[in-house]
Amino acid sequence: MAALRIGVVDTGVNPWHSHVRGRVTGCRVHLGRDGKVEEDSDFSDSIGHGTAVAGVIREAFPDAEIFAVRVFDTEEFTYPTLIARGILRAAAERCAFINLSVAVPPGPGDALVSAACAAALAARCVLVAAVRPDRPDWLPASVPGVHAVSVDETLACGEVLANGPLRLAAPGRARDLRFFARESNFAGHSFACARALVHLARQRLAQA
Repeated sequence: MAALRIGVVDTGVNPWHSHVRGRVTGCRVHLGRDGKVEEDSDFSDSIGHGTAVAGVIREAFPDAEIFAVRVFDTEEFTYPTLIARGILRAAAERCAFINLSVAVPPGPGDALVSAACAAALAARCVLVAAVRPDRPDWLPASVPGVHAVSVDETLACGEVLANGPLRLAAPGRARDLRFFARESNFAGHSFACARALVHLARQRLAQA
């Protein structure tokens, strides 16, 4: 059986982190000086967010192939064009699941993000995106066919609740770090998203 391939469209991934070590490849998509979308092989993570998301996935699937698409640089800001390209790159790499712990407000980039999601869904990728209850129209979680995930801290770690078709809730905790206080670690909808992806992938594997 082919290894499970999971895309992580985020701030990049540190493949040497103790929570991530294993098969990791990827790329960076960014805006060049002329404003055009460019791509290179630098999927390093200077922020740590994408690495923490990948760590949640790696804990559940130690043998999975993670394809990291870096759509952020040093600041926690990106563009719809980069998210759209990141989704398409992960789909092109035949990722069965794509984690989208990113969100952009509705605006001029809607059509690009929606079209990229539609193309990935047509390629039979499962898209899982973070959503905040006060931002229900933000993309890509609001795109039809995408699993939208919010935080519910009343749930136990590993528990996922279905709130309707393609609407899920999960605890928003990253993996604990040794010598690092939990309250100082990453948390929120991004990690609920990763935990819901793990839940969905386990369901599919159980049915295979």
